[in-house]
Amino acid sequence: MKSTTIRKQFIDYFQQELNHEFVPSAPVIPQNDPTLLFINAGMNQFKSYFLGESEPKFKRAVNSQKCIRVSGKHNDLEEVGKDNYHHTFFEMLGNWSFGDYYKPEAIEWAWKLLTEIYGIDKNRLYATVYKNDDESYDLWKKISGLPKNRILRYGEKDNFWDMGAIGPCGPCSEIHYYRGDDVKNQDPTKVNADDPNYIELWNLVFIQYNRDKNNKLTPLPKKHVDTGAGLERLAATLNNKLSNYETDLFSPIIDKIADISKVKYNKNKSGIPHRVIADHLRMLAFSIGDGAFPSNEGRGYVLRRVLRRAARFGIKLNVHEPFIYKLVPTLIDTIGEAFPEIINRQKHIQQVIKSEEKSFGLTLDKGLEIFEDIANKVKKNNNKIIQGADVFKLYDTFGFPVDLTNMLAEEKQLKINMNSFNNLMKKQKEMARSKSKFGTVKTLTLEETLEMTEKIESKKTQNSKFIGYNNFTSESNLLKQIQLDKDFYLVFDQTPFYPESGGQAGDKGEIIISGKKYFIIDTQKRNDDILHKIKSKLKISQNINPVKLIVDKENRLGSARNHTATHLLQAALREVLGDHVHQSGSFVSSKYLRFDFTHYEKIKEKDLDKILNLVNQKIIKNIPVEPKTEKYKNAIQNGVIALFGEKYSDNVRSIKVGDFSYELCGGTHVKYTGEIGPFIIKSESGVASGIRRIEAITGKRSIDSLLKYNKILTELSYIMDSPISKIASKVENVFKHRRTLKKTINRLRKKLIGYSVDEYIKSPIKINGHNLYLNIVEVNSIDELKNIGDKVREKLKSSVAIFGTVLNSTPQVLCIVTDDLVKEGINAGKIVGMIGKKLGGGGGGRPHMAIAGGKKPELLEKIISSIKEDNNIKKLL
Repeated sequence: MKSTTIRKQFIDYFQQELNHEFVPSAPVIPQNDPTLLFINAGMNQFKSYFLGESEPKFKRAVNSQKCIRVSGKHNDLEEVGKDNYHHTFFEMLGNWSFGDYYKPEAIEWAWKLLTEIYGIDKNRLYATVYKNDDESYDLWKKISGLPKNRILRYGEKDNFWDMGAIGPCGPCSEIHYYRGDDVKNQDPTKVNADDPNYIELWNLVFIQYNRDKNNKLTPLPKKHVDTGAGLERLAATLNNKLSNYETDLFSPIIDKIADISKVKYNKNKSGIPHRVIADHLRMLAFSIGDGAFPSNEGRGYVLRRVLRRAARFGIKLNVHEPFIYKLVPTLIDTIGEAFPEIINRQKHIQQVIKSEEKSFGLTLDKGLEIFEDIANKVKKNNNKIIQGADVFKLYDTFGFPVDLTNMLAEEKQLKINMNSFNNLMKKQKEMARSKSKFGTVKTLTLEETLEMTEKIESKKTQNSKFIGYNNFTSESNLLKQIQLDKDFYLVFDQTPFYPESGGQAGDKGEIIISGKKYFIIDTQKRNDDILHKIKSKLKISQNINPVKLIVDKENRLGSARNHTATHLLQAALREVLGDHVHQSGSFVSSKYLRFDFTHYEKIKEKDLDKILNLVNQKIIKNIPVEPKTEKYKNAIQNGVIALFGEKYSDNVRSIKVGDFSYELCGGTHVKYTGEIGPFIIKSESGVASGIRRIEAITGKRSIDSLLKYNKILTELSYIMDSPISKIASKVENVFKHRRTLKKTINRLRKKLIGYSVDEYIKSPIKINGHNLYLNIVEVNSIDELKNIGDKVREKLKSSVAIFGTVLNSTPQVLCIVTDDLVKEGINAGKIVGMIGKKLGGGGGGRPHMAIAGGKKPELLEKIISSIKEDNNIKKLL
C-alpha cells in the first residue's frame, strides 16, 4: 500500500465519515512558541486550546503534521540509521477532540481504522493503558475483544502524558503491533521493552487533568483527545516491511543515493550512510522550506550539524562533492503532493543546501587534518579521551558539530570529554551575552499565566477586536489589566491600536479615562488579547467605561509608508534578482524598514540601482493599494506571495498593488503608493549564509536625508570649485595625487634615514667588551623602524643597538645584533622580550633582529636609558 493512500485513507476516514475538520500541517518552525526549536508533535499547533488561552474554532480536527525531533528530550538524531524506525523528520497522523468526544469514540474509531479499513491482523495487536485507568481497560475489552494478556497496564513513564511540569495532562492508551514471524508464540512482556518486533503504532492521549505546582491533579472542565500515529511505521506495517526505510517514503531516495555514490545499498550495518542521508535530507528540506537557515545558533545550528552529519556520511560513500541538494527532486516526487510548499520552494531549498555543502567542504579537509593530529597525540599518550578544549577548537574554528567529532572519535575507539566541551560552550555564550547591547529578555513559558491585577465587566470568553484599519480613535470598554513581569497592559473590547505583528511595530498613542490622559507606549498581542502597554499600574476605584483610545496618527502613517514600501521592495527584488527571493524576516516602524531575504551573494551595484529605481517608479505612479479578505486557497491559486513558515487560516487578508505586488499581510498600509514619498536604500548587507538584508527609509525621513546630502554636495562643490556632477572624479583625482605624494615622501624618508644612521652610532656604551647603542627615534611605521635597524647593522660589528619609539600611543622597541655576536649566542628576541615585559607587553623575533611592544609609552625613555645599568639585560649581552 502506497504511503499516499495510507495518508489519504486516514484523513478521509476522520474528515468524511466522522465530521472532523481537516487542518493543514503547521510549519516545522514554531509560530509564537518560544519553548520549541521545532514542531515535534501533532498537538503543538493546538496548545493554546488545551491551555485555555483561546477558543477552538472547531470541535474535531484531523491532519498529518510535519514533525522534527533532533533536540531536547525528543532527540532521535544518534539513533537514526542504526535501527529501522528512528527519524529526525516524520509525519504524525492524528485526530483531536476539543471538549467533544472522549475515550469510547477515540478507542472505537482507532480500532476500526486499523483492523477494518487498513486490514491489520487483530492477533498481532496489543493495547496498553495507564495502571489506574480502568475505564480505558474496560473499553478495550468491550470494543476490541482482545484477551486480558493483550491489554496491558503501565505506569507514568509509558502511559501518562503531560505538557510540562504543570498544566494539562492525562492517561494515554497505546496500540502496539507484533511484526515477528511466530504469531502463536508472542511474548507480551516485550511490549514497551524496546524490542524491535513489538512496535508502537498509535498513541491515544486523554487530557482530563490539570497538574498544579504542588503536583495535585484537578479534573478539567472539558476533556480533550489528542492522538498520534507515525505514517512511516504505519507504512512499514501495512507493507509487511521490517524497516521504515524499505517503504516508498525512503526507498526512492536511497536508490538515488546509491546511483550518485555508486555504492549499493544493504539493509545491514553497511547501509547506515544511505539511511542517515535519506532521513537527514527530509529534515533539511522541510525545515529550510519552512524558513529555517543553517547558522551557528539555535535551530540554525541544529540544521548545520544535521547537514554536515549527512555530508560526513556522504564521504563514507566516497562522495566528496556537494550532492545532497541533488536528492531534493526525488524527495519531492515521494512527498510533494501532500506538502506542495516544498515544490514551490524547491530551488531555494536546493540552493541553501548546496551553499552549505560547499562551505563545509572548504573547511572539512583542514578540520580532518587537525582531528588526525589530535587523535594521534591522544593515542601516543596511551589515552582514550579527547579533551574538551580540542573538541571546542574543532567546533569554533572549523565548524565541526560536536556529534561529528564524536563520530570520528568512535571510529578510532576514542571518546570525547563532553563536560569540558559544554563548559567552554557555556563560557562562550556568557561572553557573547555580556557583549550584547541588549539586556536579558525573559521569555514566558507556556506554564506561566497572566496575573490579573484588575478585571472590569469582563467575560472569560471576551477578547479584543482590532478595528484600526480605517480608524485612529474609538470608544471602548476596558476589560482587564494584566501584568507581565514588571510591565502593565490594558485590554479593551475593541481597539484601533495595531499590535506588533508581521514585523510591524505596535502602535503608540493615548487613552483618556474620565478626562485624564494616559500614554500607550507599545501594543502587543498575546493569544486573542491585544495588550496596550502603559508606564505604571492603572488605579481604578469605579466603573470608568467607556474610555477613548487615540492612535498616534503620524507614527502609524510612518509605519504604513514603510510597510507598503517593503512590499514594493520584495516585488522589485524578485523581478531583478529572481523568484528564489523570499522574505526571511522584516521590521517595519515609523522610522525605517528592514527587510531580510533569501539570496546567495552581495547584490551588484547595478542591480541595487535597478531595484531602487523600480520601487520609486511604482511610488511615482501613485498606484492604489488594495486590501482584500479572501479564501487562502483562492489567493494561492491567484499567485499571492505567502510568508515562509507562516500558518494561515482559511480566510486571509491580502494587499495588492496593481499588477506589481500581491502578498498576504495583516499590517497597515497607505491607500496609494504616492503617499510613501522617496524610497532610499541606506544599506545592503549579509546577515547569515544565504540571507541578505536591506535597510531603507521613506517619507519625511527620506526627504530630510536628501536635503542633508544635497547640502553636503553643495558645500563640496564650493570647496572643490567643481560642479556637483564632477565632484566624484575630482575627489578621486585628489586621492590619487595624495597617494603619489605619500609614496614620494616615504621614498625620501628612506633616503634621509640612510643619511642619518651615523647619528645613531656616535656614542657606544661598552658592556662585556661589546658596543651597545641606545636611541629614541621618531618614525611613521614599523617598516621605517626596521629600515633603521637594517642600515645600522650594515655599518656595525660586534655591536648591539636598541631603538625605542611610540606609534599610535603604543611603545615599540627594536633590537639588532650583528652577525658575529649572534654566533656568540646573543639573541635579540630574548633582549626585547625582557624590555617588553617592563613596558607591560612582550615581544620576540629572530636572533639578529626582534621587536617588542607594550602598553606604557610614558615609561619608554626611562626604560631605554636604564638598560646600561640593568643587570638582567647585561647578562644577555
